[in-house]
Amino acid sequence: MAAQGEEEDAWLDFSLGIGGFAEVAVATTPVADKRKVRVRVPPGKLIPIVFLPGIMGSNLRLSKARQALLKRSDNVSWRPDDTGDVLGRRKDSPAQRQMRLDPDEVEVDRYEVTDDGGERFDATGNTTVSSDKRHDNVPNNLGYVSKLLIDDPKADPNHPLAANRRSFTAAQKARARGWSEVMFKAYGDIIKHMESRLNDMLQGRGDQVKVSFPWTNNEDQRAMVGSAPSSFGGQGAALTEADIKKIGNCWYPVHAFGYNWLKSNGEEAKSLAPKIDKLVQTYNENGFDCPGVILVTHSMGGILARALIHSDYGNIKDKVLGIVHGVMPTTGAAAAYKRMRAGFEGAPLYDFVGNVIQGLLGDDGEKVTAVLANSQGGLELLPAAAYGTQWLHVQDQDGNFLARLPHDDAVDEIYAQGPHKWWRLINPKWIDPAGQLGKPPDEGGKTEEQIGPKATMERIKDAMKFADAIENTFHERTYAHYGNDPKQLAWNEVSWRVVDGDAAKAGDPANWTMVPGETGDNKKGLLKVRGDYGTELILKLQPPGAAADGTVPVERSASKVQAKVKFVQRGYDHQDSYKNPDASASTLYGIVRIANEFDPPWWDKKD
Repeated sequence: MAAQGEEEDAWLDFSLGIGGFAEVAVATTPVADKRKVRVRVPPGKLIPIVFLPGIMGSNLRLSKARQALLKRSDNVSWRPDDTGDVLGRRKDSPAQRQMRLDPDEVEVDRYEVTDDGGERFDATGNTTVSSDKRHDNVPNNLGYVSKLLIDDPKADPNHPLAANRRSFTAAQKARARGWSEVMFKAYGDIIKHMESRLNDMLQGRGDQVKVSFPWTNNEDQRAMVGSAPSSFGGQGAALTEADIKKIGNCWYPVHAFGYNWLKSNGEEAKSLAPKIDKLVQTYNENGFDCPGVILVTHSMGGILARALIHSDYGNIKDKVLGIVHGVMPTTGAAAAYKRMRAGFEGAPLYDFVGNVIQGLLGDDGEKVTAVLANSQGGLELLPAAAYGTQWLHVQDQDGNFLARLPHDDAVDEIYAQGPHKWWRLINPKWIDPAGQLGKPPDEGGKTEEQIGPKATMERIKDAMKFADAIENTFHERTYAHYGNDPKQLAWNEVSWRVVDGDAAKAGDPANWTMVPGETGDNKKGLLKVRGDYGTELILKLQPPGAAADGTVPVERSASKVQAKVKFVQRGYDHQDSYKNPDASASTLYGIVRIANEFDPPWWDKKD
């Protein structure tokens, strides 16, 4: 970071240490070297950017007890960046998935620490594996990202104080900021992009300050200054150099916070809020002026963010300056129903990675239900009341509608329907394939209040109550982007269509009964039912038909976000949305706008 001044003096910049301190390393020089070492004073203002991933985007580890019960050499519960683990578990049975993804026996896989101080969880689960090795999804050769994230210089081993100083690499600092808690393959690009761009806004000193080159003229990335939002799916005025200069003398360290996506977002908000509050407090105690954070979210992370600012859950709106939502299932997604009935979607035969991922997530309804029926977080993605009615259809062979549900309440009419109703959400036989109900606690056993049809129905009801509670909870400084791509179809509605048999003769679909066993439900979207006069029908779940991002429909969900600007985009699928340059541009645009809109007197204060 050194630069030569007019007197050939050495100029150094402060960086951000692993404990949140501004720090700079100055090497001693021979007495004969008369050059001065000058250090640029860091800004006093600091606004952390906190990234919240989507469902399945946070790495989880098993409790010590569950690791021992499963006889595993490691305590990895969910780590999609680990190729070996992904390949090894893609064929896991429903029972194995249930035990390994038990919301009560996992926590976020954090770097070097556990959330409970080590009583129930271990930081690595294997004494021969260090935390750095465990968290190498953020690679050791992370390289230069920003001036706030650099390798510490190593002390001369012969120096008398060398033993008292520990140096950290940029990768270790990134892991300490939570980057390795999340799926880095999906989110690493946007995390690094925000860290790089936001901490390189201005160049020069005094009257010579100007906006940095990457913001005004970059051949590899879109120059944000002067680019009309319409070029990346939005509306409104382009960012100006004045916008950047106003907020440029500030540090924006990017943090990532994983969370237990198997638990309720309301419950996780209560756990995460103190950590965000502590983050702000720590920076203030370290000498910065830190008024709060800006949240950037992906998918279900947006639901969590809204819970964080809700008074009944996180209650930290005073610590959140604004939110950028990416591809949020604002009111839920019909895909959640489809996947619990028929599994996650596959990929073309040539797409090896896509098919491996399908196997990891669950390629049939039983595998998915074994996890999500016991996970309130997953159930909170089901279509809520705000999603609207009549999204579940029954059609005859010609596509004529025979029934549309729900008429009023999806809980009563779909989710809580018993096994005798062929259109119900839950097959009770798929809830507990591991047989936890009735086992002793030391064998992973649970009570009826914890697992089984009764417990699942209560979770569904609680999930819908939570969705209703946050229905109109949005930060007044919200910016959002989502996909509306005809090449990335999603289920706005879900349709069961008769593909064989006489639907007219079979009578009212509400009276059809499913043939028992796998003959009646193949777990992948093919049903066999009997109607009036013993008429047999084959029903097939129809493919998605609404332009979207492959998961979240626009009309019923994504577009219902209440935001100052909504960026409607194409060219990405749901999981990898943040790898798209338009999504990155709208994210930076939203952050700059939020910062500019925050408390003008605070920006006017001199450091």
